[in-house]
Amino acid sequence: MNESEFNVSNAELIVMRVIWSLEEARVDEIYQQIPQDLEWSLATVKTLLGRLVKKEMLSTEKEGRKFIYRPLMEECTAINLMADNLLEKVCATKHVNILQDMIDKSVLTAQDIEKLTQALSQKETVSEKHCNCLEVTGSCACKHEHEQIAV
Repeated sequence: MNESEFNVSNAELIVMRVIWSLEEARVDEIYQQIPQDLEWSLATVKTLLGRLVKKEMLSTEKEGRKFIYRPLMEECTAINLMADNLLEKVCATKHVNILQDMIDKSVLTAQDIEKLTQALSQKETVSEKHCNCLEVTGSCACKHEHEQIAV
């Protein structure tokens, strides 16, 4: 898979989370773990599995009359790619807003906060950030480069 083209739907991520948890699984095992409120049919799960195999997220191996699915990508790799994709879609001047919102919405232990504090203390700083919304022309008049953030 070309990492710059990482594109997995929310439904595909639900299936991947099941497989990451089980490490390997047959269709019926995956189907049993899908939340009932989604009301997915077995055919829906099979379709999603087929897409994930095409996207090289899963391998499949025939065992008797059934197929075993195994992840080809670690969950932490997928999370990192999703984060990269999100940051690429948002103006560089707004990255801090994304991070702050994610922290605010996360359930964190004291260990988690210590890990984040340590990462921030080791983060190299820059003197200023520039809007990257219109990098091609270099003439961005985007107002968020000039916004003052209240501290």
